[in-house]
Formats: sequence, C-alpha cells, structure tokens
Amino acid sequence: MAASEIDVGAKIRAFRKNRGLSLIELASRTGIAASNLSSIELNKSSPTLSTLIKIAAAFGMKVGEFVDGVLYNKAILRREDEGDREPCSDPSAAIFRLTGEIFLNRMDARLVELGPDAGPIPAGGLGTDRLLYCLEGEVRVVVDAETYLLRADDMLYLLPEAAATLERAGRGQTRILIVNTKL
Repeated sequence: MAASEIDVGAKIRAFRKNRGLSLIELASRTGIAASNLSSIELNKSSPTLSTLIKIAAAFGMKVGEFVDGVLYNKAILRREDEGDREPCSDPSAAIFRLTGEIFLNRMDARLVELGPDAGPIPAGGLGTDRLLYCLEGEVRVVVDAETYLLRADDMLYLLPEAAATLERAGRGQTRILIVNTKL
C-alpha cells in the first residue's frame, strides 16, 4: 500500500471515538485547535510529525501505530491469551477486548462472560453497528422495550442507535461475542 493511501485522519478519528473523546477534549489534551483536528480527521489537511506526536501522546500510544499495521501487515494475529480484561461494574461478569490495540478504524471485538450472579450489563458500542453472537449458554438482550433470547449460535444485529443490555437467561456458562464496526 502506498503512503498516499493511508487514511491517518480516519485512524485518528477512530482512536478518538474509541476512547470516548470529543474533538474539544482531544484539542485540550494536545494543544491543537479542534478545527485543525477536524480538518485532519476529514483528510482536508495532513498532520505534521509534531502534530502526530502530540495526538499519539494524548492517546498514550506511539506515532507508528497510526501507520504500522497498514504499511507492514496484511493480517494481524491475536492469540487467545492476549485479550485485555476490561473493567465491569458487575463482578459476576467479565469482558475481554479481543482486538486490543489492533483496533485501528474497522472493528473491535469483545468476549463477554456472564457468571451465575451477573445482572444486566450494557452491550457497549453505542454509536456503532454491533453483531452479538451467542457462543455458549443463553442470554437475554433487551433493546428498548423488546427482549430477545439468544441461544448458542444465535446472532443479533444492533443498529448504532440501539441501546442494549445483556443478562444471563439460563444455567451454565454464558459467553457472547460482540463485534463493533466503525465507518
């Protein structure tokens, strides 16, 4: 892939949104005007190396992460034991971010395990398309006023505006794969 084909603006936007930051918050962390950041994200202007360094520092990452995966890897392998455990308000539930730092701007995958005493937890990814795939057990997914019961190998697609919660519905191990897509 040629350097001219790298969409750094989209990657910056994806990293910013994945961290839940507004343009104004990123501007505050970097000292770069929000209008300039917007222009970079929309590929109306190209960031200087100094600008990329400030943005990367605000995300707690290296500058190369904006381009390394695109320039050098056509595929990225992530082993099962490399998942990052995320904080969860319910101690009976566990959420593992499977894609880790390879998220870039296309997708993010999480494995949710609901223990015997797990209460409802958010399905996450609001503002993105989501595919929920029940790997094991049964899970109740509440979307607005509708309830869906997923069993092993059932899938449920959620629109970006759909707020949803997950709740264990049966006995035994319950595991759900959630894949979020980004534009």
